[in-house]
Amino acid sequence: MKKSSLVMALSSMMLISACSNDSEAGTDNSKVVVETSAGDVTEGELVEFLKNSYGSPALEILVMDKAIAAEADNLDISEEDIDEQVEEFMENNNLETEEDLSNMLQMQGINDKDILRKSILRQLVLEKRVGMVGEPTDEELQEEYDKGKELEARHILVEDEETALKLIQELKDGADFAELAKENSQDPASAVEGGNLGSFPPGSMTPPFEEVAFSLEEGEISEPVKTSFGYHIIEVLDRTDFEEDFEEVKGQLLSTLMQRKNQKMSEEQIQLMKEIDFEILDEQFEDSLNNFTK
Repeated sequence: MKKSSLVMALSSMMLISACSNDSEAGTDNSKVVVETSAGDVTEGELVEFLKNSYGSPALEILVMDKAIAAEADNLDISEEDIDEQVEEFMENNNLETEEDLSNMLQMQGINDKDILRKSILRQLVLEKRVGMVGEPTDEELQEEYDKGKELEARHILVEDEETALKLIQELKDGADFAELAKENSQDPASAVEGGNLGSFPPGSMTPPFEEVAFSLEEGEISEPVKTSFGYHIIEVLDRTDFEEDFEEVKGQLLSTLMQRKNQKMSEEQIQLMKEIDFEILDEQFEDSLNNFTK
């Protein structure tokens, strides 16, 4: 696990650190946390301000933590697995002692090492769910290299799988792809061009679309591909190979695959939240978690 991705994940959790700790301890509304000549600030006022200012995003993170923890149990991810990742994190950052780790986290504004463990747990769960654990191997990078530098492709985008299967059958029966795209595709930008998307490199399309597109042979038509936009029928028109040697573009390939992995993990996080049942009992947050409604 590399420093940059984990530190970014940690920073997204910093906001809720104080709130979650106060919640566990219980809030004393009358307790004074700051005395000033202009008037005192109570713990109740502080918590109310935090709820009003950051309540919805903090609530999303807290609910997500619950979903991640439950899924970790389902996937048999243990505390020992987290310990191993903490050790690797320390090695990658040249940290020799727990004190070194605490100092580094404090430099990032993180005072609780439990936030580090929660961030690692989230990473492990999502990696397992998308089937992309750790960094890509040389073999996986070579496979990516062999798929080519860019593709020219066209697609037909529809709302449901049934419609996509119907159109695929029409294509098998000899229908013209471009005409079907003009008549049926819900991607207005490409529909007028007969579904043509032009040429694009890896890393420029949503992961499910891209994975299928780069696996197709020229002239091959895909089965329905589901993305957040709907169902796609894809045909590859042309493929451009790399002119550079593998070693020359290895870093670029790594970046592409890591970007794809992060996109898939982000989508998988939303999917995980859609799989749990929740009911919001505080009216203040009745519009929260809308991103995760089924």
